Amino acid sequence: MNTTPVKQTTVHLITYSLYLLFLVSLIFSFRAVSSMSIAAILLTGVITIFLKGPSSKKNKYRLYFVIGCASLLLLSVVAILYTTDVHEGWNNARIKTGLLIVSLAVFVAPIPDENLLRKLLFHYCLLLTLASLYCLGHAFARYQQSGSASVFFYHSLVNPIAQHAIYFSLMILFGLIFLLEAIKRNFRYLPRSLHLSLIGLLSLFLFMLSSKLIISIYLVYLFLWLLQILKSNSSSRLISPVFIGLVILSVLLVFSIPNPVSRRFYDIVRGNISIVRQDSFKPGDYFNGLQFRLLQWRFVPEILTENGRWWIGISPGDAQSYLNEKYLSKNMYSGDPTKGTRGYLVYNTHNQFLQTLLQTGIIGLVVLFATCLCMLKMAIEQKSRLTIFITIALLAWLFAESPFETQYGIMIFTFFPMLFTSMTDSGVLLKNQLPDRSLDRH
Repeated sequence: MNTTPVKQTTVHLITYSLYLLFLVSLIFSFRAVSSMSIAAILLTGVITIFLKGPSSKKNKYRLYFVIGCASLLLLSVVAILYTTDVHEGWNNARIKTGLLIVSLAVFVAPIPDENLLRKLLFHYCLLLTLASLYCLGHAFARYQQSGSASVFFYHSLVNPIAQHAIYFSLMILFGLIFLLEAIKRNFRYLPRSLHLSLIGLLSLFLFMLSSKLIISIYLVYLFLWLLQILKSNSSSRLISPVFIGLVILSVLLVFSIPNPVSRRFYDIVRGNISIVRQDSFKPGDYFNGLQFRLLQWRFVPEILTENGRWWIGISPGDAQSYLNEKYLSKNMYSGDPTKGTRGYLVYNTHNQFLQTLLQTGIIGLVVLFATCLCMLKMAIEQKSRLTIFITIALLAWLFAESPFETQYGIMIFTFFPMLFTSMTDSGVLLKNQLPDRSLDRH
């Protein structure tokens, strides 16, 4: 009796279950479970390779991406040799171990079957929906007590699951792109009405999270998606014109009626960019997101020039202390000791490229650029619009945040590109090809 298919099915089931557990922990912020599940995925992959040999699926850029992540970790470890804050240097290196562990885990234990990958992503969307409904329920309860509408927006909205609004917005964006691409490819697990309901709820939640970057990316994608739908000969069967009209009307209402979301966008427009050229400021000066990030483009080169550290940086251990000195020298708000606040003294550069340049210099910046290029190349080789657009969103994210300073940010950056490029030689996920009508069950 041939037991190979049974063993293979068991391995697939174990791998799928571990991936699903990791996604649950990622969405609901079970930090310990995230670490254990990704370690289990890595162990499963190593055991599978030991017993069966490496997979026949090959994408050299996936391997190069893992090497790039390992190189970024190595640079953080080497930087401990010239840091003045060894404790913080080791702490930063500990956080960056996720770059290697997560990318390597998904590399050695990819989702082995396209149908399983689609099923996993659909369950991922259901988990996002469940988490969103849970947060909305908490928001309504808090609103009844406080009467403040702020509980429905930004960080406050996802506090019940200990999430970061920007990071959660990014994960919702991934789910929305998958659901919308599934419509165009005529692939779904639910009836059309329920499928569209998922898209509507997650879209609403995305706007309530108020991330300017993620909302902008979503609107660009949605515009391109609608154009493709309208040009399609089968558009009337894929999606009704009523839905398209509702999408356009909803976007117009969001930006035409005063609300917390539109105010965050208008705040950028009203800001005076010339303020970033001042030699000093007043503690009461307010900087919007754009102004603060432009300041970092000025501060980081100044710090590297003053210390002669353009090539190797000032080390991850010392980066924040040098930034704090710069904030204090410019008389920026440093908090209120009586209230336990520290003002700008807890802010990094909010740009991973600048953060890497500050920490590990030009060498680190080159490695980061090479790693990002590998991520883009492996998405292009996948030949999937879904994967390419998600990769572009992640790269844009690096210009607005410094995700490598947290384990959570590292997990998102390394896990999703490797997950979406799991299928490389056959059965490419939602590839730009004819729709898979055999899976249209409803």
